[in-house]
Amino acid sequence: MRTSGSVLFVLGVAVTGCGPDTAVDLGGDGTPMAPESCTAATLAAFAACSTGSGAFGRWTLDERALVAYDYRLAHERSALAVYPTTETTLEGEPIERRDHWAAFGNRRVNAMLSNDGVIEVVTQDRGVEYLNKVDDSAGNHGGGFSYVDDGGSVWSSAYRYRPPGAKTSRRFGMGYGRTTTEVRELAVSRTTASPPGLAPVVISDVTLHNRSSEPRQLVHYEYWDVGRRPIEINWIVSGAAIPSAPETARQLRDSRNALFEEVVRYDSLAQRLELRRGWASTEPRTPLDEPSPIDHHPVEPFLLAAIGDVHDVYVDQAQFFGVSGPSAPRMAADAAAGAGAGGGELSRQSGLGQPHAFVMKTNLTLQPGEARRLRFVYGFTRSGQPFPTRPEWFDPTYDAAADYAEQLEPKLLRFVAAGQPELTRELAWHSYQIETSVGYRDYWQSPVVPQGSAYLYLHGADGAARDLGLFAVPLIYTDPALARLELLFYMGVQHADERFSYAFQGHGMLDDGGIHTAPSDLTLFFLWALGEYLGATGDLGFLEERAPYYPRHSRPNATVLSHLRGAVRHLFDVVGTGEHGLVRIGTGDWSDGIVVEAKDRPLAIAKGESIPNTQMAVAVLPRIADLLEARDSALASEIRAQIAGYRAALAGAHNGKFFYRAYFGDGKPAYADTINLEAQVWALIGDAAPPALEPGLLAEIASRLDDPSPIGASLLPGAQVWPAISALLTWGYAKRAPERAFAHFARNTLSAHARAFPNVWYGIWSAPDGLDSKTGLTWSSQVTPMLDFPTQNNNAHVMPLLAALRVAGIDAGAHGLVIEPPSVTPALALKSALLELELDAARLRGSYRPSGRSRRELRLVAPPGYELGQLQTNGTVLASTANAATVDFDPTVLPTLDFEVALVGGAGP
Repeated sequence: MRTSGSVLFVLGVAVTGCGPDTAVDLGGDGTPMAPESCTAATLAAFAACSTGSGAFGRWTLDERALVAYDYRLAHERSALAVYPTTETTLEGEPIERRDHWAAFGNRRVNAMLSNDGVIEVVTQDRGVEYLNKVDDSAGNHGGGFSYVDDGGSVWSSAYRYRPPGAKTSRRFGMGYGRTTTEVRELAVSRTTASPPGLAPVVISDVTLHNRSSEPRQLVHYEYWDVGRRPIEINWIVSGAAIPSAPETARQLRDSRNALFEEVVRYDSLAQRLELRRGWASTEPRTPLDEPSPIDHHPVEPFLLAAIGDVHDVYVDQAQFFGVSGPSAPRMAADAAAGAGAGGGELSRQSGLGQPHAFVMKTNLTLQPGEARRLRFVYGFTRSGQPFPTRPEWFDPTYDAAADYAEQLEPKLLRFVAAGQPELTRELAWHSYQIETSVGYRDYWQSPVVPQGSAYLYLHGADGAARDLGLFAVPLIYTDPALARLELLFYMGVQHADERFSYAFQGHGMLDDGGIHTAPSDLTLFFLWALGEYLGATGDLGFLEERAPYYPRHSRPNATVLSHLRGAVRHLFDVVGTGEHGLVRIGTGDWSDGIVVEAKDRPLAIAKGESIPNTQMAVAVLPRIADLLEARDSALASEIRAQIAGYRAALAGAHNGKFFYRAYFGDGKPAYADTINLEAQVWALIGDAAPPALEPGLLAEIASRLDDPSPIGASLLPGAQVWPAISALLTWGYAKRAPERAFAHFARNTLSAHARAFPNVWYGIWSAPDGLDSKTGLTWSSQVTPMLDFPTQNNNAHVMPLLAALRVAGIDAGAHGLVIEPPSVTPALALKSALLELELDAARLRGSYRPSGRSRRELRLVAPPGYELGQLQTNGTVLASTANAATVDFDPTVLPTLDFEVALVGGAGP
């Protein structure tokens, strides 16, 4: 069914039981989980599709018809919940972990709701820092849950501490986390969300519902911990290297709290508990604005009761819980006196051990059937600054989750492919995960999309910088404003000598990770992302915008064009080429550890060459040359000459079946007999494979890397699948083997992973950067324990979006968009902030909305086996050639270009 004149249409028919059912386990409430099923999807409405849910719950739609995941597993008693990590006890015994979690938040806070029903809140303002890290050994229990005294007993709404017989639910939604707990006909529902934007808070709406036929007198206790843990930089946190490393890192980080005296006050007029951290050390305190790996000016937390009265408060963690612990806190059970609600200073103690908690007591009477809502705001302010407040927080009609959803929806990639409604859900979810991962960095005064996972939350570093460019590319289409900020941030980690730093950490600190002083690919990823942004958006004025180098007082008047020219010069003059004419490898290319594999690492760094770098340069530099032509024709000519040299060098960098991986300076090719996907994908994208090599190369990739894996092509035969590379293969297929592109794209998804490995919790709603093609598990090294934080890596979310765009034939030239569909099968449609597209065997139509103001071109190329028929733009019939058509327009006059062209033929794939 199609709606005339619109790109909103239905593809496919309702289906049930699509994909194999995962193992059915009892949910946390003791009822079986329903079999997986799907209905049809549209661009206007998500499908009710649970395909690819795994064994831990079910995908669903929430009350706003947005995607959500209902976590159902009774993880405390199911063997499926246990997963391997590198963590051990002091005696060397593996620590059993069953905690699974999902993220939500805004551009200032990152929150995580766990299957235990507990929420942790993180800020990235001055480096990664937990406000309330769960650590049982330290008596810190997170927050975001209730205690209720119902007259018969005191019980907790947190799943982990719930009483026997409680009915529960746990939901990971778009922009919120929700739990419900019902005990003896009293239900507690908690929805916690962050409002959109930069407010440094999460808002918990707590509804107590008396479902009995009798009045109920209740006492509600709102619990949020003060459990600061700064994740300051530490490159050795893996128990695989040193069994004690994780615990040593925790102890060192927690010891930083001794630098501060904590003072807790209660503002009775504002109904706000607030904590200030005063400097208590004799060592010098780093100035507020000076870069530092250790935060001497940490944020200061607060808890505000926005709706509902506060009748008492508790701030001493040990006193509140007593010997009974979090399952039955002593203060609540004994109805003992708290600190009182009169206001003033309540506690003054050393921050070591984080002894404080925020607890607010509210007395309620509920009539039969009555529901009452309370609202609590937990967040932070910068050191010494006023605590934030907003009028809407006190408005009973305000809904933070709905507000977030309203501003999120235009940034979602809506994607529909005939017969695969799970992809509609998944690609929107990926868009959301990117948005909710954003942090704010005070030094750069900017939000940033981080890589995340173990790198951010265990090492305390965000890197490599290449990911800033990689993540910007799909954002160009879904959230151009955020892509622009990501590119500015990328330039903010470029040194004055034009070298990009490998990583950043702490407050305004750059970091080379000890071994990455000269990575050779960071410039290429910057040029790729910047070129695609300028071409797709038409925001050419960006080139003249001020963009300081690092440190920020260095070359403060530099422009984006300065960075562009400098990056090209750094690639040509500093990175340079080696004896085979290939781009040098330096301390590493996309693979951080590539030169570690060399027998002589110093020789490899000095003289080694990277084949992937060279292929990538061939693919991304032509657009840069075209962009520079009008501004610096000499540099544009130099770029084109270098490209020709790279192509010539690549002609001899293979064994007749596939490309080698590298040269390590000894004249011998690395991976001469083993195919490595890293060294193949950019050759396909940039058409850098000699014609005689290409058919065999595609066959080798398919038979040895792609076909054996249920979740997309692996880096090496039978090895791990890394979306940062495998998604590029989808792009390469779209250009060189279109018949394989969509099938690979559909298998290189979370849904496919959940069907292949339903008993692995990560890889369902989020994932790490690499997953084993045989087990579905992630990896761990002597340095990075990805097993210990195997989720929230943005490669897993960004790369499917990129693959979706490329499988639809969407790319950017220097002067605008290029749409060259590799196939018309399956029929598909997509909608993003920049573009709408509908493709089937009869027509190609859509809308292009560049966010910039420079003239743009839209180039349409017929799919293989087809020719273009009549072309219309905004109702005007234009001429087109048999194979392609180009439309030039001025976005200042025509903000949206609507187009439709008939497809004639049908002999293609």
